[in-house]
Amino acid sequence: MKLSTHIHIAPSATLAMNALAGEKKKKGEVVYNLTVGEPQIDTPQIIKEAAIVALNAGKTLYTPLSGIPELRIEVAAWMNKNFDAQFEQNNVIATCGGKHGLLLALQSLLETGDEVLIVSPYWVSYPSMVDLYGGVSKCIETEEKNNWKVNPEQIATACTKKTKLLILNNGGNPTGVLYTKEEIANILKVASENNLIVISDEVYAGLVYDNRPFVSAASFSQYKESTIIIQSCSKHFAMTGWRVGFVLGPENLITMLENLQSQSTTGTSSISQWAALAAFQHADEIIPEINAQMQTRRDAFVANFKKHFGIEVPPPQAGLYAFFSLKSFAVNETDSARWCMKILEEANVVFVPGAPFGAEGYVRASFGGKIGDVDAGLQTLAQYLKNCG
Repeated sequence: MKLSTHIHIAPSATLAMNALAGEKKKKGEVVYNLTVGEPQIDTPQIIKEAAIVALNAGKTLYTPLSGIPELRIEVAAWMNKNFDAQFEQNNVIATCGGKHGLLLALQSLLETGDEVLIVSPYWVSYPSMVDLYGGVSKCIETEEKNNWKVNPEQIATACTKKTKLLILNNGGNPTGVLYTKEEIANILKVASENNLIVISDEVYAGLVYDNRPFVSAASFSQYKESTIIIQSCSKHFAMTGWRVGFVLGPENLITMLENLQSQSTTGTSSISQWAALAAFQHADEIIPEINAQMQTRRDAFVANFKKHFGIEVPPPQAGLYAFFSLKSFAVNETDSARWCMKILEEANVVFVPGAPFGAEGYVRASFGGKIGDVDAGLQTLAQYLKNCG
């Protein structure tokens, strides 16, 4: 079959490893998978019950393209209450997950050749999404010694006449980076000075640790016409499989996204939306509970990593992941993909290589799984490395 020549999307960086892990499991081998991209916690009962009520009430027809009004109102209110934003219903659209929302936003904004600034290390999908719509990814490198944070000077230096967007991942994947109010203010200021639209990916806003505050880019109303927020139910409410996300931004953008949805998905699942409504209505109870569970898992990961490898990993400030150098394991290998494949083949432990995140020589491990399972993986790896000498 002759396929399109203008689609240049690389396969998943972990595809080969996951395939091998699957083969090993079929053979009855125990595989310790530390790549999980979700909190392995069951969706809270009150959310599931809302879905059942909606099903029994026959709420199974198409919804409005932007989502059910009750949900959009609730999401706007949640953002306004928690992050001092100024959103109304018409500033919100429900999408098939935050990932789909980001894809729609890029589709609505990019012209061929537009430059998009991406802070590296970055979530693996950002460059491919930009490429899909004719944009040009321009990465801004950050360093571990600076807590993986981008500064305004770097943004200003990276801008050209072709630069249109900045994607900022606050509560970052893979690094767990979390920006302060002053840092967000300075980033938005320099973006405005360079006529950039800022897409702030805030899907980990509910998984922030050590009582740190999460500062949304939506808190700065002076930039609301050039700021887009990506939100999701997946991480806050343990709803990854329900596929409900949101884009929040100027009303003309939401109208454009509505038009795009009308010609593609026709919106996300009606039942998932009613479940999401219950999630936001009970967010004050649900989010702290899930956050507490994930903080316990993060703390256990950091403690167990030190126990097994003798190294203190800086505790991630947000998210589900620890991101660290291969030097942590006292190995000479610098090719992260090769090392990850080697430990899978020989130790049955799965990490994600850092190269697809824009950081060769690093690896990502998730603490989203159960504490015992994650610790068993770390212990197995430590024993393997010890045996290797």
